[in-house]
Amino acid sequence: MPLFRFMFGLLLCTSVAVAEEWTTEEVFSRHKDSVLQIRIIDAKGGAKRSIGSGFMISDDGRLITNFHVVADFVHHPGEHRAEWHSSDGASGPLELLDVDVVHDLALMRSEALANRVFLAVESNLPKMGERLFSLGFPYDLGLTIVEGTYNGLLDKSLYERIHLTGSINPGMSGGPAIDRNGNVIGVNVATAGNQVSFLVPSRHVIDLLTRDDATTRGELMQRIGEQLRANQARYLTELMQAPFATTTLGDFQVPGAVARHVNCWSQSDQAQERLIDRTELSCQSDDDIFLSGELTTGAIRYEHELRSARRIGTLRFWAQMERSFRGFFGNLGGDEASVTAFHCHQDFLEHEGLKSTLMLCVRRYREFDGLYDLVQRQVSLAHSDRSLQSTLILTGVDREHGIQFARRFAEEVRWSRR
Repeated sequence: MPLFRFMFGLLLCTSVAVAEEWTTEEVFSRHKDSVLQIRIIDAKGGAKRSIGSGFMISDDGRLITNFHVVADFVHHPGEHRAEWHSSDGASGPLELLDVDVVHDLALMRSEALANRVFLAVESNLPKMGERLFSLGFPYDLGLTIVEGTYNGLLDKSLYERIHLTGSINPGMSGGPAIDRNGNVIGVNVATAGNQVSFLVPSRHVIDLLTRDDATTRGELMQRIGEQLRANQARYLTELMQAPFATTTLGDFQVPGAVARHVNCWSQSDQAQERLIDRTELSCQSDDDIFLSGELTTGAIRYEHELRSARRIGTLRFWAQMERSFRGFFGNLGGDEASVTAFHCHQDFLEHEGLKSTLMLCVRRYREFDGLYDLVQRQVSLAHSDRSLQSTLILTGVDREHGIQFARRFAEEVRWSRR
């Protein structure tokens, strides 16, 4: 069976590899035939729509790449086709078997790749500072190897990522990151530039390969929707069960870094000619889930803006607050084919003596039943010339979890206890 062959290959390759530490030249020479370029071809134009990398994972022709590499093929299979290309000039078609959209992985297969040499996957992580070797096809320049350093798992990440000090470039996405013993410990996925790159840990590759039949039934888009719903239920439930971390902003106590994966930044308007004083506290998760070139999901963002009139009257001040309150729906991407328009409902909240006006806006995902983007605006009045405006954005949540979290968030805005 394919799984048996995969595990046998894993044990065999690992047992051989631990006997020696390979050089960069040896890693490239031994593994170059297992790394392929992935091309998504526009069916009408006949040329490349996008490129990435992938690597052989078993002797039955299966390979791993990133979901974002093949996303156009997933969403519009009739308009695109997927191909593999090797360094020796060979090529062939690819079929899509399964995806893990949360961890940006895709499993593909080509009969022409059967019996091709494949790579061993190691779920155990290296020690801090160990050398790693990333392979892929950057900028369509041919197969390249990049030496880097393992720097552990990201501490502030909603989705598990390895921090690699090395230059992963566009086109290398989906390629393998190999340790000094020749085992794949991660999949190239993203870069922040300046030698800061990220990998998907290989344990998620193993999870994708060893799924039971129940998780691979149904149409692909249905399965992706189930993965997204399970993911948002997990992290929102965790947030709801934990105490909210709060911080003081003027006369108010507001939600701050409510989880380890949320980063917060603050700034005040220092311009001398300003008519309104502004202090902002912005918080967000630093990563999200790629669905298409127009739409990402699975993120949480919020900001608090404390405003006070400086040299304008109360009526003009509140006119500006009203326009700002009603005019913002978040720059969330998406088009008419993927999401509906926002639908909004206004409400009022009084909690622990603080009165607030709420505007809750949601839009539905057309391809994934039961998933929505949510934007909640909240204006709280301190005095006639001061206000706090809070905005919460949740992407890719179901109504129940999203509204529960939004209500909890609104109630955490309160008078300061100073």
